[in-house]
Amino acid sequence: MKKTVIVSSPGKLIIGGEHAVVYGRRALVTSIGIRLYMQLAVDENTDKQTEKHLLNFTLHDTNQRYSIDLYESSDTQTIEVQAVIHVYNQFKSFLSESGVFNIEVRSEIPIGAGLGSSAAFSVCLVGCFHLLCHGKLCLEDINELAYRVECLFHGTPSGVDNTISTFGQSLLYSRASKKHLNFRLSNLAIIDTGIPKSTKRMVGLVRSFVESNPEEGEKILNDIATCVDAMVEHPDELDELFQRNQQLLKHLGVSTVEIDQIVEILLKNSISTKITGAGGGGCLIALTSTFTKEQILE
Repeated sequence: MKKTVIVSSPGKLIIGGEHAVVYGRRALVTSIGIRLYMQLAVDENTDKQTEKHLLNFTLHDTNQRYSIDLYESSDTQTIEVQAVIHVYNQFKSFLSESGVFNIEVRSEIPIGAGLGSSAAFSVCLVGCFHLLCHGKLCLEDINELAYRVECLFHGTPSGVDNTISTFGQSLLYSRASKKHLNFRLSNLAIIDTGIPKSTKRMVGLVRSFVESNPEEGEKILNDIATCVDAMVEHPDELDELFQRNQQLLKHLGVSTVEIDQIVEILLKNSISTKITGAGGGGCLIALTSTFTKEQILE
C-alpha cells in the first residue's frame, strides 16, 4: 500500500536579537514568503520475509540523491541523511516492519544565507513523518523534535528558527516564551552578500568572545535585547535601531570587512542595514524607504 504526504514551511528573517537569543534574550523574528516543500511517499512491503526500510532521498535544488538501508545507517552519512535517520527512529514504532521511503525536497530558500533553510527542512521532515503516522499535525510536538534536528545542523541553536518555521507569522521569541505579533515591514530589502557562512562557527565565535570578556559580552547582549524591545515598541525608530543593532553585532565579531563596506555604502545613501541571522556572510536586511531594487544594487 502506498501513502503520500506533502508539507511546506516558510523561511525566516531575524529583524533583531541575533546571538543574544542564544543567551536567553529576546529576538524579533518573522516568517517570509519563500518556502521549502517536502513530499514523503511510503511503499509498504507486504512481504514479511523482507524486513527492511529503504530510503530514496532526493534534494532537487542541489541535485543530490541517496539510497540507503535505514537499518544499516552510520555517522558517515551527510548531515541531511543523518537528520532523516534521526527522525525516522523517532517514528519507526508507528511504521510497518518493511517498506520503501521516498523523500523529495524542493526549496525556494537559499542555503547558507541566514534565511532558515535548515529549519524549514527540519520542520518539514518532522511534519511529514508526524502527518504520516498520526494523520494530523501537532505544531508543539513538531517544533520540539525539529529543534533536536536543528541541533544536528548547528550544535546549540536558540530554537528561534525552527519555531518561526513551525508557527509562521511574527514572533517576539526567547527560550522561555514566544509571543505572536502583528509586525509587518513593507519597505524591507533582503541583500545576499554571496559570502557562505556557518551558523555553528559564528555561534562558537560569539561564545568564545562572551566567555573571554564576560562583562563586555553581557553588556552587548543586554543592549541587543534593549534594541529588540524598542523595535517592537517604537517601529518608527527602526532606522536608528538597525544601525545600533548592527554595531553591537560588529562588536561581537560576526560582521566582516565586506559586510561593513556594504553597510557603509548604503548608510551614505540613507539606507539602514544590518546582518540577519548568524553573520559572517549570508544575508543582510535594509530599510529601503522609496529605493528600488535597481537603485540599491547600483
